[in-house]
Amino acid sequence: MNIFTQQLYTIQSKDITSVVIVLADENHPIFRAHFEGNPLLPAFLHVDIAAEIFGFEVVGITRSKFMEPLLPNDEVVVSIEQRPVGVRIRFVRDTRIASEINLEIL
Repeated sequence: MNIFTQQLYTIQSKDITSVVIVLADENHPIFRAHFEGNPLLPAFLHVDIAAEIFGFEVVGITRSKFMEPLLPNDEVVVSIEQRPVGVRIRFVRDTRIASEINLEIL
C-alpha cells in the first residue's frame, strides 16, 4: 500500500477478475484534500488502487475516461480485463461505469 491509499478502501470480496471495495468516509485525508466541501476520489488513485489490488506495476496509460465521480463510502466494483497489450480496468458504481482505463503493465 502506498501512502495515498492507506486506509482509503476496504476489500469486501475478491476473485480473479473483480474486486468489490468500499471507499473510506469523507474524513480520510484524500477526501479532505480533494476537494474541500465536495470530496471525490482523484483520478490518479483509480490507477493506484487497481495496481495495488491486482498486483501489477503500471508502465503507461494508453487511454482513460472518467464518467462518474467516486465519493466517500461508495461501494465500487473494480474489474480487470486482459487486452492484446496490457489491461483494461473499470470502476463501476451502482451499475454505472465511473472510469475505464487502459494500462500497459509489468
